[in-house]
Amino acid sequence: MKTKVARRHQITIPEEIRKKARISVGDILEISYKKGKVQVEKIDDNWDTVMKETKGAWRKHPVFKDMDNSVEIVDWMRGKK
Repeated sequence: MKTKVARRHQITIPEEIRKKARISVGDILEISYKKGKVQVEKIDDNWDTVMKETKGAWRKHPVFKDMDNSVEIVDWMRGKK
């Protein structure tokens, strides 16, 4: 699906995509650029809260055991760290 960049570098997310992704006015979206692609991801309001509540849950994992919480693990998997 295509969309055009408007005068103030804004884009409109097509209705079909908004419905599938359940994107509504006021939702938080994370925009990133990776390997030549612009990525848009909806961030649920309680995402950080849920991730922080899992602190310590990965202590026995061979790779993630040294990370503080699931937010750090997700950031690492996304290549942010």
